[in-house]
Amino acid sequence: MHRLLPLVFAAALVVIDQVSKAWVVATVPLGVREHTLGLGFHITHTRNSGAAFGLLRDLQWVVGPVLIDGTVLLGLLNLLVSVALVVYLLLRGQRLDRITRAAAVLVLAGAAGNMIDRLRLGYVVDFVDFQVGSFDFAVFNVADACIVIGAGLLLVAGFLGERGTPAGRAGAGGDRSPTDSANEPHEATPADQVGR
Repeated sequence: MHRLLPLVFAAALVVIDQVSKAWVVATVPLGVREHTLGLGFHITHTRNSGAAFGLLRDLQWVVGPVLIDGTVLLGLLNLLVSVALVVYLLLRGQRLDRITRAAAVLVLAGAAGNMIDRLRLGYVVDFVDFQVGSFDFAVFNVADACIVIGAGLLLVAGFLGERGTPAGRAGAGGDRSPTDSANEPHEATPADQVGR
């Protein structure tokens, strides 16, 4: 069960993403800014056929008789990322540090949440609109936020990776536990020969 816990958290985030999108579709007319949440955040119902923040929206690729647009390509990419992350978490989840595990869960949840929209609707429902003064950030959703936060955590984990290992802490002048030195190979000394 402990192995499945990251997948349970990812599934919970996907449910939050899908419920929030369903609420927006049911209550906010398309293209309308309805609710002000404070601190520059608003609810604006939009449809996004591109990647996070509208990237690759106009991509079209012809493969034989099949036209693959950005939405289909991104849906397939999301599916591949989701499957790869599920396998990764199941096989290596217990050996990952907490930051990397949390990052993988967030990216998985974000990819799965947007994949559901792309495959079901042909676009992604976005609704979180951040505007302060003349600065107007791209409209996004819970899944996009999960992906961006997860990617940020992966960068942090990569930066801290060397420091997080016993060898990295020792090399940086950090503390070493008594078992670290006991487990390292060393040359035999006369004191080691006593009692043999």
